[in-house]
Amino acid sequence: MSKVSSRPASSPVPSSVRTEPAAAPRVTNAVRPQAPYPVADGMDVSKAGTRPPVSLDVPPPRQAQAQAVTRRDGRAQDGKRTIRVETGVADGPWGSTVHQYIEIRVKPLDLGIAPGQLQAELDRASAEKLADDEKAYGADMRAAGYASLQEWSKAQGYYGSPSHVAWAEAASARTGGQIPADWWMRFDPFGGTAGNGPNILPTGEYPGVASRIAMCHDTDWDLGRYFGAGPLSKLRGAENAQDLGPLGLNPLLGGDLYTFGHADWDVTYGEEVQRSGR
Repeated sequence: MSKVSSRPASSPVPSSVRTEPAAAPRVTNAVRPQAPYPVADGMDVSKAGTRPPVSLDVPPPRQAQAQAVTRRDGRAQDGKRTIRVETGVADGPWGSTVHQYIEIRVKPLDLGIAPGQLQAELDRASAEKLADDEKAYGADMRAAGYASLQEWSKAQGYYGSPSHVAWAEAASARTGGQIPADWWMRFDPFGGTAGNGPNILPTGEYPGVASRIAMCHDTDWDLGRYFGAGPLSKLRGAENAQDLGPLGLNPLLGGDLYTFGHADWDVTYGEEVQRSGR
């Protein structure tokens, strides 16, 4: 997650976004570059590892590695783009299959970055993110035996997981596709989880309630903090990022924690039954 608060995270209030879970495992910038995740047919993304469900009421997936990006729709009438990522497949009744998914609808922002300036802006943002993360998590990271948050996220099985891919794809859609999803994954290795970086809240990882908040809050926090764009733009240039408060946002900076969602975002954890042969 993008938050850099050094004090223990407080328990979240359930989000208004819709629910229905599925199993899934666990980018802040990396110290060393990460190869782009493999893509087949431009849609399927392979997973580095698996994690057990974080909720006892989540049915175990038959294919824990299923994570196809099954939808990337352009703008609808309400101006939002749709991302859907398959998170698992389970056996259903009478030979059917239950396909679990994360669907995120998001309204794109104009970052105001000229194409020729994009790489320089991404390099600047990455350097600033590394500095923030060092203040907040550096000591804990090294004590745990990791050289970067990306390495830590991979060890936990979150990096490249279905929920991480869904978050990164949605973050890219939030920028109108200007910043690609693979960059977001490297930039925020715990993006889409609720808590303080690698210190994840009990319901802060997919399919937990707090993770539905983090899917949109993490993206807008990163855009506000490092690009001065979007609803949380007051985070840009704020001092002592490691002390920004609950979920990494000081209420004095316009502190919307997205506890009850945000008008620019719709996050659904759902499932659909498909009959055999379909």
